[in-house]
Amino acid sequence: KTALAGPEIKQYSFKGPFSDVPQIHWANTYVNWASENGIVGGVGKGRFQPDALLTRQDMAVMVAKFAKATGREMPASSPAASFKDRGSISSYAAASITACQRAGVINGYGDGTFKPRNTATRAEAAVLYARFLEKCAFGRYEIIRKRVNGVPVSAVEFDPHDFSAQLVLAQGRVTGREAPSSIVSRSGAAIAVNAAFFFMDSYIPIGTMVSGGKVLEVDNLFAPAKSAFMIDGAGNCSIEGFATRHKAVLYHKGTTDFSVIEDVGFNQKPMVPDDPTRVIFTRDWGPYLTFSARDAIVVDQYNVVTQVVHGSDVEIPYQGYVIAQRAYRADVGDFFDRAQVGDVVDLKREFVGASTQDIQLSVGVGPCIVKNGQAYGNADTFAAEGFKDPGITVYDARRSCIGIKADGRVVVLTAYTNLASLSKVMLYLGCTDAVNCDGGASTNLYVGRQWLFGPQSRPLNHMLVFK
Repeated sequence: KTALAGPEIKQYSFKGPFSDVPQIHWANTYVNWASENGIVGGVGKGRFQPDALLTRQDMAVMVAKFAKATGREMPASSPAASFKDRGSISSYAAASITACQRAGVINGYGDGTFKPRNTATRAEAAVLYARFLEKCAFGRYEIIRKRVNGVPVSAVEFDPHDFSAQLVLAQGRVTGREAPSSIVSRSGAAIAVNAAFFFMDSYIPIGTMVSGGKVLEVDNLFAPAKSAFMIDGAGNCSIEGFATRHKAVLYHKGTTDFSVIEDVGFNQKPMVPDDPTRVIFTRDWGPYLTFSARDAIVVDQYNVVTQVVHGSDVEIPYQGYVIAQRAYRADVGDFFDRAQVGDVVDLKREFVGASTQDIQLSVGVGPCIVKNGQAYGNADTFAAEGFKDPGITVYDARRSCIGIKADGRVVVLTAYTNLASLSKVMLYLGCTDAVNCDGGASTNLYVGRQWLFGPQSRPLNHMLVFK
């Protein structure tokens, strides 16, 4: 994944940032690739000094940066050496030299010195790179840094079966907001990316969210056209559209009677006082409903009604849930009127249109841009998924994207481009299906102790995390 083929490296033939590397220089394309991906930074004042000799310490720095940029692991297989001339090692190179030495990539001399400012011989360089390729393999993921059709791309590719995936809610609740660096830190993420869009005023996510087999929030607007990134119980990933339906059956204590309500919402607040939507609220919403419910029943973890409340806010139990309506709805019948403490609720759920009912993770994103190995999407399909803003559908913007390859591997990417171009990028990277995610100031992609993009200052509502 790291090696650049002929057509790929030619995309770096532009005049780069260094004044002393002319466009016709034989190394210009390679210097541009290394510079764009943080492997080399020049010597200051806009110069690179392409023909200068390379010191041993600078060679170690470049190798360590290359490992980080491409996702190769430098194993600490040997104890750290204490070189006699360690005082001659520049501070910027010390950590890189230690990492290379402990990985067995570069060693000192027989007299116990490292000679950091000696220039590296061609033989030393050949040995170093051979050892690097032998000892520093890719771990659970591979980082991709290249230009595709002129678009600079930073991406990570991995087998989802090697990870545990989850949606991490900001502040642990559906309407939370939290800095991306904070979400990554407390979740212990190996890979993390912003996923679904959310409303900037309320921070309510747009699209149904499922994590660990538990529904966090349901948004059926634009379902089933709206695309979702989904993982089933076997760890297989897909991009699908479906609607999530809930039905509550209330069995009245001491009788054979029951009452039913259909199409119950899930962790979505009725926005106005006369909204009669029936909604299930779990602790993922927060400790309280945050509105006065005309009718509500509190259900414990054993599906038994423990409270019946009318005309007030309600505390949501840590285990169990609340079913509430903010205003009267005639077609509800006697569901709330006949509810009593001790009644039993049977909550039924169906993912309508999904390929499986065993959904362990799902996040509504979109729009879909690659489908069945072909570029996909136009104004009509985008609108059907709820996207009409040209800032999302037409113009160049900073974006994040999730793709799935034919072998089931996942590619998570960030790039500055438009949807039409992004679909070609994902096809080039081997994806048979791909979907756009939230972008702009929400774009953040974290991989293995580094940010491929971000962290940005805008708080997020949630992140898709692989651990």
